[in-house]
Amino acid sequence: MLLRTKTFIVGLAAAFVFVGCQNSDTEAQSSQSEQTDKLVITEYSDYQCPACAYFHPFVEKIKKTMGDKVTFNLRYFPLQSHRYSALAARAAQAAKNQGKFIEMHNLLFEQQQQWVSSSNPATAIVNFARRLDLDLNQFTEELNAAETQEIVMEQRQEGIDKGVNSTPTFFIEGEKLDPLPKTYEEFKKAIEKHLNEKG
Repeated sequence: MLLRTKTFIVGLAAAFVFVGCQNSDTEAQSSQSEQTDKLVITEYSDYQCPACAYFHPFVEKIKKTMGDKVTFNLRYFPLQSHRYSALAARAAQAAKNQGKFIEMHNLLFEQQQQWVSSSNPATAIVNFARRLDLDLNQFTEELNAAETQEIVMEQRQEGIDKGVNSTPTFFIEGEKLDPLPKTYEEFKKAIEKHLNEKG
Protein backbone atom coordinates (compact mmCIF):
# COMPACT_ATOMS: atom_id res chain seq x y z
CA MET A 1 0.00 0.00 0.00
CA LEU A 2 2.81 2.38 0.94
CA LEU A 3 4.67 1.59 -2.27
CA ARG A 4 1.56 2.24 -4.39
CA THR A 5 1.02 5.53 -2.57
CA LYS A 6 4.59 6.65 -3.21
CA THR A 7 4.31 5.62 -6.86
CA PHE A 8 1.08 7.60 -7.15
CA ILE A 9 2.66 10.70 -5.63
CA VAL A 10 5.70 10.58 -7.93
CA GLY A 11 3.55 9.90 -10.97
CA LEU A 12 1.15 12.71 -10.15
CA ALA A 13 4.01 15.09 -9.35
CA ALA A 14 5.73 14.34 -12.65
CA ALA A 15 2.69 15.68 -14.45
CA PHE A 16 3.18 19.03 -12.72
CA VAL A 17 6.97 19.25 -12.67
CA PHE A 18 7.39 21.09 -15.97
CA VAL A 19 5.29 24.07 -14.93
CA GLY A 20 4.69 23.49 -11.22
CA CYS A 21 1.38 24.17 -9.51
CA GLN A 22 -0.20 27.32 -10.88
CA ASN A 23 -1.45 30.37 -9.01
CA SER A 24 -3.85 32.97 -10.37
CA ASP A 25 -1.93 35.94 -8.94
CA THR A 26 0.76 37.56 -11.10
CA GLU A 27 3.02 40.52 -10.37
CA ALA A 28 6.18 41.91 -11.92
CA GLN A 29 9.31 40.11 -10.80
CA SER A 30 11.51 41.95 -8.35
CA SER A 31 14.17 39.86 -6.61
CA GLN A 32 17.31 40.61 -4.70
CA SER A 33 20.20 38.59 -3.30
CA GLU A 34 20.72 38.07 0.40
CA GLN A 35 24.14 38.61 1.91
CA THR A 36 25.98 35.41 2.87
CA ASP A 37 29.16 33.51 2.03
CA LYS A 38 27.05 30.60 0.83
CA LEU A 39 24.94 30.48 -2.31
CA VAL A 40 21.43 31.48 -1.25
CA ILE A 41 18.56 29.47 -2.71
CA THR A 42 15.06 30.65 -1.83
CA GLU A 43 12.16 28.30 -2.46
CA TYR A 44 8.52 29.39 -2.54
CA SER A 45 6.58 26.25 -1.76
CA ASP A 46 3.08 24.87 -1.18
CA TYR A 47 2.74 21.78 1.01
CA GLN A 48 -0.26 20.51 -0.97
CA CYS A 49 1.50 20.90 -4.33
CA PRO A 50 2.53 17.56 -5.93
CA ALA A 51 5.40 19.23 -7.79
CA CYS A 52 6.77 20.57 -4.48
CA ALA A 53 6.65 17.07 -3.02
CA TYR A 54 8.47 15.85 -6.13
CA PHE A 55 11.27 18.38 -5.59
CA HIS A 56 11.51 17.83 -1.83
CA PRO A 57 14.02 14.92 -2.04
CA PHE A 58 16.08 16.92 -4.55
CA VAL A 59 16.38 19.78 -2.08
CA GLU A 60 17.24 17.43 0.78
CA LYS A 61 19.94 15.74 -1.30
CA ILE A 62 21.46 19.10 -2.24
CA LYS A 63 21.52 20.05 1.45
CA LYS A 64 23.37 16.85 2.30
CA THR A 65 25.88 16.94 -0.54
CA MET A 66 26.44 20.70 -0.93
CA GLY A 67 25.44 22.06 2.46
CA ASP A 68 28.84 23.68 2.94
CA LYS A 69 28.31 25.75 -0.19
CA VAL A 70 24.59 26.50 -0.31
CA THR A 71 21.82 27.50 2.05
CA PHE A 72 18.09 27.11 1.47
CA ASN A 73 15.44 29.56 2.62
CA LEU A 74 11.90 28.23 2.50
CA ARG A 75 9.00 30.63 2.00
CA TYR A 76 5.36 29.65 2.39
CA PHE A 77 3.36 30.14 -0.78
CA PRO A 78 -0.05 28.48 -0.33
CA LEU A 79 -1.95 28.52 -3.60
CA GLN A 80 -5.59 29.53 -3.60
CA SER A 81 -6.41 26.40 -5.61
CA HIS A 82 -5.16 24.16 -2.79
CA ARG A 83 -7.72 24.10 -0.01
CA TYR A 84 -5.45 22.86 2.78
CA SER A 85 -2.10 24.38 1.85
CA ALA A 86 -2.42 27.40 4.18
CA LEU A 87 -3.35 25.05 7.02
CA ALA A 88 -0.22 23.01 6.38
CA ALA A 89 1.95 26.14 6.24
CA ARG A 90 0.52 27.25 9.59
CA ALA A 91 1.31 23.79 10.96
CA ALA A 92 4.93 24.09 9.87
CA GLN A 93 5.15 27.52 11.51
CA ALA A 94 3.53 26.26 14.71
CA ALA A 95 6.00 23.37 14.81
CA LYS A 96 8.83 25.84 14.21
CA ASN A 97 7.81 27.64 17.39
CA GLN A 98 8.61 24.41 19.25
CA GLY A 99 11.88 23.75 17.40
CA LYS A 100 10.46 21.07 15.11
CA PHE A 101 10.08 22.90 11.80
CA ILE A 102 12.18 20.59 9.65
CA GLU A 103 10.52 17.51 11.13
CA MET A 104 7.02 18.82 10.34
CA HIS A 105 8.18 20.14 6.97
CA ASN A 106 9.44 16.68 6.01
CA LEU A 107 6.30 14.91 7.22
CA LEU A 108 4.00 17.23 5.30
CA PHE A 109 5.80 16.42 2.06
CA GLU A 110 6.60 12.76 2.66
CA GLN A 111 3.03 12.02 3.81
CA GLN A 112 1.36 14.50 1.46
CA GLN A 113 -1.10 12.08 -0.12
CA GLN A 114 -2.09 10.75 3.30
CA TRP A 115 -3.17 14.03 4.87
CA VAL A 116 -4.50 15.66 1.70
CA SER A 117 -6.82 12.74 0.95
CA SER A 118 -7.90 12.13 4.55
CA SER A 119 -11.46 12.91 5.61
CA ASN A 120 -10.10 15.52 8.03
CA PRO A 121 -6.68 16.97 7.06
CA ALA A 122 -6.59 19.12 10.20
CA THR A 123 -6.82 16.01 12.40
CA ALA A 124 -4.16 14.27 10.31
CA ILE A 125 -1.82 17.23 10.78
CA VAL A 126 -2.46 17.35 14.54
CA ASN A 127 -1.52 13.66 14.55
CA PHE A 128 1.78 14.62 12.94
CA ALA A 129 2.33 17.04 15.82
CA ARG A 130 1.55 14.23 18.25
CA ARG A 131 4.06 11.99 16.48
CA LEU A 132 6.69 14.72 16.89
CA ASP A 133 5.95 14.98 20.64
CA LEU A 134 4.89 18.60 20.38
CA ASP A 135 2.87 20.28 23.10
CA LEU A 136 -0.53 19.79 21.47
CA ASN A 137 -2.26 22.60 23.33
CA GLN A 138 0.38 25.07 22.23
CA PHE A 139 0.44 23.63 18.71
CA THR A 140 -3.31 23.87 18.12
CA GLU A 141 -3.46 27.34 19.64
CA GLU A 142 -0.67 28.61 17.39
CA LEU A 143 -1.99 26.68 14.39
CA ASN A 144 -5.16 28.79 14.55
CA ALA A 145 -3.57 32.04 15.74
CA ALA A 146 -3.92 35.19 13.66
CA GLU A 147 -0.21 35.84 14.09
CA THR A 148 0.64 32.51 12.44
CA GLN A 149 -1.67 33.26 9.53
CA GLU A 150 -0.06 36.68 9.13
CA ILE A 151 3.42 35.13 8.85
CA VAL A 152 2.22 32.74 6.15
CA MET A 153 0.43 35.43 4.19
CA GLU A 154 3.34 37.88 4.46
CA GLN A 155 5.65 35.29 2.90
CA ARG A 156 3.09 34.59 0.21
CA GLN A 157 2.83 38.30 -0.58
CA GLU A 158 6.62 38.52 -0.71
CA GLY A 159 6.53 35.82 -3.38
CA ILE A 160 3.81 37.59 -5.35
CA ASP A 161 5.91 40.77 -5.26
CA LYS A 162 8.78 38.76 -6.80
CA GLY A 163 6.60 37.41 -9.58
CA VAL A 164 5.92 33.96 -8.15
CA ASN A 165 2.81 32.44 -9.72
CA SER A 166 3.48 28.71 -9.40
CA THR A 167 5.14 26.29 -7.01
CA PRO A 168 7.80 25.38 -6.47
CA THR A 169 9.63 28.52 -7.55
CA PHE A 170 13.34 28.81 -6.80
CA PHE A 171 15.51 31.91 -6.73
CA ILE A 172 19.28 31.39 -6.76
CA GLU A 173 21.05 34.50 -5.52
CA GLY A 174 17.88 36.43 -6.34
CA GLU A 175 17.65 35.09 -9.90
CA LYS A 176 14.55 33.07 -10.75
CA LEU A 177 15.33 29.52 -11.86
CA ASP A 178 13.39 29.29 -15.11
CA PRO A 179 12.52 26.87 -16.56
CA LEU A 180 12.07 24.53 -13.62
CA PRO A 181 14.54 21.60 -13.86
CA LYS A 182 13.00 18.24 -14.69
CA THR A 183 15.50 16.06 -12.79
CA TYR A 184 17.84 16.17 -9.82
CA GLU A 185 20.85 16.29 -12.16
CA GLU A 186 19.46 19.35 -13.95
CA PHE A 187 18.78 21.01 -10.60
CA LYS A 188 22.30 20.26 -9.40
CA LYS A 189 23.85 21.60 -12.63
CA ALA A 190 21.93 24.86 -12.32
CA ILE A 191 23.24 25.29 -8.77
CA GLU A 192 26.80 24.41 -9.78
CA LYS A 193 26.61 27.01 -12.55
CA HIS A 194 25.76 29.70 -10.02
CA LEU A 195 28.50 28.47 -7.67
CA ASN A 196 31.07 28.79 -10.45
CA GLU A 197 29.83 32.30 -11.24
CA LYS A 198 30.01 33.23 -7.57
CA GLY A 199 33.63 32.12 -7.69
